[in-house]
This record gives sequence, C-alpha cells and structure tokens, in this order.
Amino acid sequence: MAQDSPPHAPLLVAEHISKRFGVTQALDDVSVSFLPGEVHALMGENGAGKSTLGKVISGLHRQDSGVVTIGGRALSPGSIDEAFGAGIRIVHQELAQCPNLTVAENLCLHDMPRSRLGLVDRRAMRERAEHLLAKLEPEIDVEAPLGSLPPGRRQIVQIASSLEEHPAEGASDGSRGARVIVLDEPTSSLAVAEVDRLLAIVRQLASQGLTLIYVSHRMAEIFQVCDRVTVLRDGKHVATSVVSEIDEPALIEQMIGRRIQQTERRAPPQTEGKKPVLTVSGLTSPGKLDRVSLGVMPGEIVGLGGLVGSGRSEVLDAVFGIDRRASGRIAVGDREIGTGNEREMIRAGVGYVPEDRKLQGLFFDLGVDENLLMPIMPQLATAGVRSLGRERAASSERIREFKVKTATPKSPPGSLSGGNQQKLLIARWMTKDTRVLLLDEPTRGIDVATKSEVYRLVRQAAERGVAVLLVTSEMPELLALSDRILVMCAGRISGELRGDEMTQTNILRLATVDSRVEARAAGHRDPDR
Repeated sequence: MAQDSPPHAPLLVAEHISKRFGVTQALDDVSVSFLPGEVHALMGENGAGKSTLGKVISGLHRQDSGVVTIGGRALSPGSIDEAFGAGIRIVHQELAQCPNLTVAENLCLHDMPRSRLGLVDRRAMRERAEHLLAKLEPEIDVEAPLGSLPPGRRQIVQIASSLEEHPAEGASDGSRGARVIVLDEPTSSLAVAEVDRLLAIVRQLASQGLTLIYVSHRMAEIFQVCDRVTVLRDGKHVATSVVSEIDEPALIEQMIGRRIQQTERRAPPQTEGKKPVLTVSGLTSPGKLDRVSLGVMPGEIVGLGGLVGSGRSEVLDAVFGIDRRASGRIAVGDREIGTGNEREMIRAGVGYVPEDRKLQGLFFDLGVDENLLMPIMPQLATAGVRSLGRERAASSERIREFKVKTATPKSPPGSLSGGNQQKLLIARWMTKDTRVLLLDEPTRGIDVATKSEVYRLVRQAAERGVAVLLVTSEMPELLALSDRILVMCAGRISGELRGDEMTQTNILRLATVDSRVEARAAGHRDPDR
C-alpha cells in the first residue's frame, strides 16, 4: 500500500443500518463512513453481512432501519435508480454480462446510441466503449465477443461499465458518473497477473477521487491496496482500522473472535508397497490436454499447479467424465473406466467439487438435504423406493458433522452463505465409499475461518485413505495442502515437485516454460515415449 492518506470528510455514510431476511438478522445497527479517494475494505466471515451492506448502499436491498447519505444527501431506502443517479455503482462477484455480444454492445446495453432514424449507431457505440476503456485497459478490442476475453479483462469491462457518465438525477451538486464503486469479490476467479492489473486499476480510480468499497476474503489484497478496513461479525460492526496500523492475525481475530493457527505442511503419507487409487495415462483432449499421466496414492494429496488456462481444471473435468472429447486410460484401483462416463466414476467412488458451485455444483431448486445425499440416495432406498426417514437421519447427521449452518434441512442452498454452500458441496462427496476426491478451487470466495475448516476436512479425508487431486490458484494453499505438486503448462505436466522443492519460485518456473523441455529437465517421465 503506497498512497497518501485520503481527506477526512466522509463522502458516503451508512448510519444505523439494520436488515433482516426471515429469521436471519443480516445487519444489526451497522454504522460506517467512507472517505473520498480511499479504498475501504469490508471483511468478515461468510454471512457476516458484507455483501448485504454493499447492496443496501447501492439500493439493491431496502434496509429495515437506518439511512445512507452521499455528499450529505439522504437516499431513499431500496431505490436503485436514486443510488445510481447519485453516483453509486456495484460490480458483482458473478459477472453480469452477455458473453455472446461484443465488448461495445455490453458497455452500451443500458443505453444504446441511436441515429436520427432510430437505428443503433454502431460507430457511436464503439467510440463510447473505447472512451470508457481508455481509462482502464485501452488494448481491449471493443469489437471482440466478450466471451472471448479472459476473466480478468471481462472484469475490467464490468468495472468500465460502472464508470459510464450519466446525469445524476436529483443530485443537488449536478454530479455525473460514478462517485462510489462497490466491488464484491472482484478477483475471486482471476489469475495472478490479472489480479495485479485489477488492483492497479483500483488504486488508479481511488487516485482520481472515487471511493472504492472493496469486499474480499483475500488478506494479501487488503494489505496491498486498501486504506482502511471495516470488519463485520454476525451482522454487527466490530471495528474500522487503518490498514497500515493493523496486522493479519489481529484482523483475523476481529473477524472470528479468536486467532487461527497457520496451516503447516503435513508429513507425506507412507505409500511404499501401495498401489495408486487413481491412475491416469495419456489423457488427451483436443486444444486442452496433451497426454497427461499421473497417479495418486491412498491418503495422498496431489496438487496441480500452473497458471489459469494451463489445463489444471481440464484434467479434473476429463477424469470425472465431463469432457466428452477426452481420451486416454483412467483407472480407480484395479477398475478401468472409460472417459466421458461420470456415472461410472461416481459408482467407483470418485467425487468432484467443481470450481463454480453455482453453475456446476449445487441444485438450487432442491433442499440442503437432497443436495447432500444425491450420490448415496440409491443406498438409502428400500427396493428402489426412497426412504424419507433414512434420508432425514442421514442428512441431519451430515449437517452436524460438517457444520453446515442452515435454518432447516429443507432450506434451499441459495439461502446459505458462500462458505456454507462450499461445505455443503464438499460434504456431498465425503462419504464412506469415496475413494478419490477431485477438488477445483475448494476455498474460492470463502472466509478465513471456513477455509481453515475446509483444510481440516480435506486432510481428514486423506487420513482415511482417500486420494485427493487438488487444483487451487492460491499458492500458499497449494503449498500447505499438497504432499507433492504436479505443475502444468500448455496442457501438459511440465514437472513434479516434492518436499523442499515445493516453492512458489519453482512452481512459477515450471508453469511458464515449454512443458516438453522442462518435463525432461525435471526428470518427469513421459509414459508415451
């Protein structure tokens, strides 16, 4: 963090904000002020009220009590138009865009420029888009389909759309454009280089006088980019601190009420004389994977390192059977299973926690109980007929065991916090029959306390003999959890790291070189040669 202290007069003030959803008190008499030109972090555990406060400020939620003022002017509760007109914008964690349209079309969706004949003026649309992106990332081609851009640039496009200038309707100062931007987990799905670029943009916007409200679980980003940090716990305001005057352990203690010990690397399991639980040979998928071979022993946690796009997630998709174009040999124990057959994988005891729990993981039209029991429902049935009594007992036991916080077992997953959704998804696959666990970004978007709990669950599974194949973009997590690391580059395994070799430097070295050359240099045998 290298910036001057911002002015002391608040631009935005949230006073005595309370908000209840059913039986859940999401915010309880919260008061926070935000200064012009500062990056102000909102932190707390999942369900602490961070995102709810951001949505109240931006008018997406109507508070039960309290008032939000900007520039001394009170805003009507729950008025998106009024908040927008006053210069308040929100950039959501889940990208709210149309990937099939061009960048320019996405940036002008709310107000398409028209010619005198009423037709869309594509030249004006292109010029407006280029004007907006010139402030952030002028290299982005505004005529390119948005879906063709990497996630980092798509996030930048979404931020650019929040900078669009509009008359601030009803604003007494006649201001135009954004004055406050709420960023909700803006880097949760980005690669390291993309994160660095986005953080630079955040500081750039703050230097121009904008107020950035930064919701994130990532400690390193808070200390790198934020001026002040407000911690919420159980919907209540705990503290607001100057970032340069607080350290990470103290911040964690404010968030959860206790200190968490750092996760240390465990001793690798004894695998001598044992056979792999998961064996993959020559796994290939056009444009994604090139003859990937690996084995995971019982009780072993094998990390897949590499940059976004290197093929890490694609390996898990292909192993589980989601990638129908994949070919190669996959065996669970002595049982060989053809590619593209997820049902056989589930029967063989393979569980998959995908990166995107909303699109690929959870069934949001079913309850927590049915989401938990999906893989084992046939075992709980009697003569092919569901046994509701056995299902109730099993789901209640697993909710307790995995500490999933839910109002009732029948509650939909959408009513749970992000951390509890993630625990629900992990708990689904951690049954007594699970032999292989595929984990893709298992702690994405969850708080530090829940992350520690997920680490415990993963290690607990490994101690029971489960073979774990782990993908994570968080380097400290990869190093702390993995017994060994296979690094990927351009769809191939470029090297293997064990023990003291497992360092960030070595991972990045292997992730950024030609995989075939490095595979030979690292002594990683290519079984196809």
